[in-house]
Amino acid sequence: MKRRSKTNSNENVRNKLIGLGETSMRKSYYPELRERINELERFRALVENANDALFVLDAFSWSFADVNKTALKKTNYSRDELLDSPPELVFPEDTCFLLHEVLIDDDVYSSWDKEDVSMTDLLGKGGSRIPVEMTLRVHFVGGRLYIVMVARDVRRRLADQRELQRTRNYLGNVINSMHSVLVGVDENSNVVLWNDYAHEETGRAAEDAEGNFVYEMMPELSRFEHLISATIRGEVEGGTEIFHMDREGYNVFHEIVVCPFKGDEAGAVIRIDDITARTRMEEVMVQTEKMMTVGGLAAGMAHEINNPLGGILQGIQNIQRRISGHLPKNYAAADELGIPFNSIHEYCEKRGILDKLESVREMGERSARIVSNMLQFSRQSGGERVCSDIEQIVETAIELSFSGYDFYSKSGGGGLEIIREYDDSLPQLLCSPSEIEQVLINLLKNSVQAILADQARVVDDIARITIRLRKESGFVRLEIEDNGPGMGPEIRKKALEPFFTTKPVGEGTGLGLFVSYFIITQKHSGTFEIETSPGEGMKIIIRIPSEC
Repeated sequence: MKRRSKTNSNENVRNKLIGLGETSMRKSYYPELRERINELERFRALVENANDALFVLDAFSWSFADVNKTALKKTNYSRDELLDSPPELVFPEDTCFLLHEVLIDDDVYSSWDKEDVSMTDLLGKGGSRIPVEMTLRVHFVGGRLYIVMVARDVRRRLADQRELQRTRNYLGNVINSMHSVLVGVDENSNVVLWNDYAHEETGRAAEDAEGNFVYEMMPELSRFEHLISATIRGEVEGGTEIFHMDREGYNVFHEIVVCPFKGDEAGAVIRIDDITARTRMEEVMVQTEKMMTVGGLAAGMAHEINNPLGGILQGIQNIQRRISGHLPKNYAAADELGIPFNSIHEYCEKRGILDKLESVREMGERSARIVSNMLQFSRQSGGERVCSDIEQIVETAIELSFSGYDFYSKSGGGGLEIIREYDDSLPQLLCSPSEIEQVLINLLKNSVQAILADQARVVDDIARITIRLRKESGFVRLEIEDNGPGMGPEIRKKALEPFFTTKPVGEGTGLGLFVSYFIITQKHSGTFEIETSPGEGMKIIIRIPSEC
């Protein structure tokens, strides 16, 4: 039998011992090692399938050490193309400069705990660019320095932001383009919305108004505090009110609409519209409708009234002639009956028959004038329109209007003062001079009669009527203003109605303003406005196109 050498024997023993040790170690550490391997595989799967692109940059070699599948998908590069490639391949120059800054930071070798998020682009193969939101982390692994970059695709978010901003801009333009004051308030009545027209009307910019108490920003809303507060609390479904304010001597009408917020938040939207033009237009429509109605009846009424009225006036004239002392036939007829004519005349005077007959005649003539006025504004064709000197027309009307008023010529207290305020170089006016004179005479006499009838007027006070002629764009503006008693709101509403008058019976037909309004608006395509307040006098504003 062959004898083994001692050296070989020792080697075999050593190998057996090593084998036994390795087997023993594998049996002891295999479960823990396997669990660690599983954890690494799960982590690798998580990283590979993350929605964000991950890049691991080896700082010392300035190349990518690893990337995930999302990074490959976003850039269209293969793993072989990215690995060991510099970051300039997929990141812009400024981002790469940031990476250099990270490396030269004094604390980079200890830790990098900044959570700054920067916006950059991910450069893809073929020149594509994807906007991303990127974060950086610095790690030491196995003695080497790595920078881990997480890039999140923000294309959808940016698109949503652009759409949201577009919607905001659109809504903002709509709100700011409205020719209405639009104010939004929260549950504490603090301003949360203030459009450009609110800025224009109040002089307060949105940044100055928002967050402040609405009644401090717009004190005129205090009168509607109850409505606004009740709307905010949900006690009422909003409401609408109409009010007017004096602005530079003019009555301006406004409409306020209060609406509650729709949704979970408490608050209200307040809209204020200037409805002065609409109010004036409604008045024009009402007056036009009335004129059409009365005008349609005028011709028939004139025919029906004029026949008996003519007979009445003719009969009165005949009676007055029969008892007149100027006709010889009257004396002859009395002598035939054996009655002295003078006795008949004295009897008529003593019994007031002559005065009563004169009164009947005057009333008949007044009725005839009413019919004539009705026919005048019912006719579709007026006087001939020619280019005229409006200043001369006004002066003629003044002369005709005040020829019968003695106090016009007084220079002391209690007289009438006509104040003329005319612009220089007034344009010629295409109009019917006689019709414009008629309007002016009506208005001037109305002013004088109103001043004389004012019970609050002191006897020695001077009556003042101011007549203004101004040039406006394409118009001549005529104003007649007096210092009379003015009108209250109720009378003002009815002032242009036919047959409405505040004068005693027998002194007015109620057609003066109505006919004047018709002549200006219908026959001369102008405008006719009344501005008045009790105790503040009255102003008539007329605008007539200057078409010459």
